[in-house]
Amino acid sequence: MVVHCCCCKKWAWIKLKDGVGLLPTVLDVVENPKNLKIVELEAPQLPRSLDDAQIALAVINTTYASQIGLTPAKDGIFVEDKDSPYVNLIVTREDNKDAENVKKFVQAYQSDEVYEAANKVFNGGAVKGW
Repeated sequence: MVVHCCCCKKWAWIKLKDGVGLLPTVLDVVENPKNLKIVELEAPQLPRSLDDAQIALAVINTTYASQIGLTPAKDGIFVEDKDSPYVNLIVTREDNKDAENVKKFVQAYQSDEVYEAANKVFNGGAVKGW
């Protein structure tokens, strides 16, 4: 079974070193009671990994899942919500945060029109981060 370290931690399948943050690696695993084989792959390789009979599970972001026709709501066994630490962010410098063009961009991005377009692109897998 191949899974992402953060998901294994969330599901209590493994224990990670304290303070490892949001980017753990296999080297950060301190307990693996189910003896899971965790293989680290680059995101573009993950969809192809599903064709491997030795792979039981893969954590694939919506961008790559939708490219092979997967729909997170239908095909996912776990789908992150808007409170995920991996949600996309709109960021700017502190001195630019109140600029009118930034406010207009944020307002436009957080619209139903953008959400509906993202759902088309990502086969219904868009998650509002706002």
